[in-house]
Amino acid sequence: MLDNADLGRNFALTRFELRVDPEYLTLIPPLVHKTLETISSPAFSEFTLKLEGYPVENRFFHLLTSGVVWGNGWGTIDRILNDMVRTVGRDIRFVVRVGANGGVWSPELGRFVGDMFPLMNARGLVRVMNWVTVGSEGDEFIW
Repeated sequence: MLDNADLGRNFALTRFELRVDPEYLTLIPPLVHKTLETISSPAFSEFTLKLEGYPVENRFFHLLTSGVVWGNGWGTIDRILNDMVRTVGRDIRFVVRVGANGGVWSPELGRFVGDMFPLMNARGLVRVMNWVTVGSEGDEFIW
């Protein structure tokens, strides 16, 4: 389980990426906060939520801007990441990666995620990105 994962010995960790079906977003904060607190890699610079599992359509983005879908507890993750940035003295980004082909709701989703992570957002370290399909060339920054 994630709440028992100790990443303190991984000194080369640059990105902690968690693939999540949006249906389970409410379960993530209590499971991942202890794991995040164990990260001590001097190279660590990004915590990513890669959202998978819903068909990519306008409804998908609209649902992701609902507090009901995300649930409570993300403020704890925001504080942990902000404390890490303050402690190590360098940027650590929080990135939400969403499915391809969906730019229409991205500004709304970007604002919503920024509001959910006010401390990290104030530092300019919150991003919403479009992940690519097979054969594409790279990530498309959408907010």
